[in-house]
Amino acid sequence: MSRQLILAHDLGTSGNKACIFDINGEFLADGYDTYDTHYPQAGYAEHKPEDWWEAVRTSTKKVVEAAGVDPKDIKAISFSAHGMGVIPVDKNGKLIAERTMVWMDARATKEAEYIVEKSGARAHYEKTGNSFDLALYPAAKYLWLKRNQPEVYKKAFKFLGTKEYIIQKMTGQIKYTDYGEVGMSGLFNINEHDYDEELLALSEIDREKLLEPADCTTPMGELTKQAAEEMGLAEGTKVVLGSWDNYACAVGGGVLNKGTFVTCLGTAGWVGVNADKPLMSPDFMSNIVYVGDNTYFTSAHSHSACVAYEWVLDNMCSYLKEDDKIDYDKAEELASAVPIGSDKLFFMPSMFSGNTFYSDAQLTGSFVGLKMLHTNAHLIRSAMEGVGFDLMMGIDFFKQMNVMSDEARLIGGGANSDLWMQILSSMFDVEMVRPKNLQHIGALGAAAIAGVGAGLIKDFKVVDELIKSDDIKQPIKNEHESYEKLLPVFKKFYEQLIPAYREFGNLK
Repeated sequence: MSRQLILAHDLGTSGNKACIFDINGEFLADGYDTYDTHYPQAGYAEHKPEDWWEAVRTSTKKVVEAAGVDPKDIKAISFSAHGMGVIPVDKNGKLIAERTMVWMDARATKEAEYIVEKSGARAHYEKTGNSFDLALYPAAKYLWLKRNQPEVYKKAFKFLGTKEYIIQKMTGQIKYTDYGEVGMSGLFNINEHDYDEELLALSEIDREKLLEPADCTTPMGELTKQAAEEMGLAEGTKVVLGSWDNYACAVGGGVLNKGTFVTCLGTAGWVGVNADKPLMSPDFMSNIVYVGDNTYFTSAHSHSACVAYEWVLDNMCSYLKEDDKIDYDKAEELASAVPIGSDKLFFMPSMFSGNTFYSDAQLTGSFVGLKMLHTNAHLIRSAMEGVGFDLMMGIDFFKQMNVMSDEARLIGGGANSDLWMQILSSMFDVEMVRPKNLQHIGALGAAAIAGVGAGLIKDFKVVDELIKSDDIKQPIKNEHESYEKLLPVFKKFYEQLIPAYREFGNLK
């Protein structure tokens, strides 16, 4: 009997994970294949897009074999992919350059400074909603190409994103990108829902070289005979546009139902929600992306969450490692015995420039308040709480905007920690829910997008059923009250440390 299955490709920075789900959201199997990031010099980070295609082909064959399914039963394909890429191709989809910049490539610093100087930092933010370092955005990268590799720019018919390159390999189609991807370009006006002419001119990018924005559920065509043969699938399988990875994870957590909060404990951490307007403050820059259908995804970030926590475990609690692997359960057991607030020890998780509210390139990670009574267990708990305080500021912002609900979904690698989940529940004063298929949440989001786009799933309300879980933590009132008292002090340390670190960083 024929089944209706969905293939989701989760293209990360280090590899591609292919997952197969049925239309009820049940996970069947996954397959993984890696690729390299190249660092030719300081600030540069490059991939070979052909490596992505090889990983997609290989992981597809692996997951079909692992699931033991008939390839003809796979009815739709979509994507969760790292964004902010600039892949130049000719009219036939052939690469102009073998290696291309990926999202974390920061070589375009001078170009970013030029754009900010001309447009004004706040004015640029109010147009685009983009709050990260502008050097990471395609807006600055296009200008860098124009100035440094004019022959590449001139030969380019279109500039594609990661998933868009794979889509053209699958279907031959070169036309659309999703609103979320273009919303993270530094060129898209969230108020007009279109590219901004002034910003296009500053980046010296010709609009005809850019893809047209569309909804993430847009059908992109079908697998060609050649692509189907290379992937081991059936010709004619539907291909759906998909989304950049952060938003695909949010979709997998249920954020497409407006008012549903998603908290992510990944390499970086964030709290985000969909709303019918941009959630913007005059005092700081939350990240805002228009995602189509008069909907805006607003998020507040801790730029180093799990990466900072793992640094503490790896470098300050090395006795927890066995066969070069950290015993996370033991770390959590130790931290559980430490009281709320870690006996007045703060960890500032500022390995990468702080957070949405206190962002500065000179900031670094810090333990504040160390005393003789503090142990490794205190360091571990304070690392968890430090990330939590960063995110708690975002929750306070959403409460001020009157959009906060009494529930949040928790995703990302850190969501596997029961203690961290409880800490965040008490900090935020909300019920914290850990969805099903946690380890495949980005792929689940992509699968939901594929299902809706291909007409296999009615709408995104179904996602709530797909991820419904009884894995819940309730806020503890006295813990929340303690964290409420500690947060203003935590913020004060940021305010006082930033000037000191600036001075420290400028020392010769």
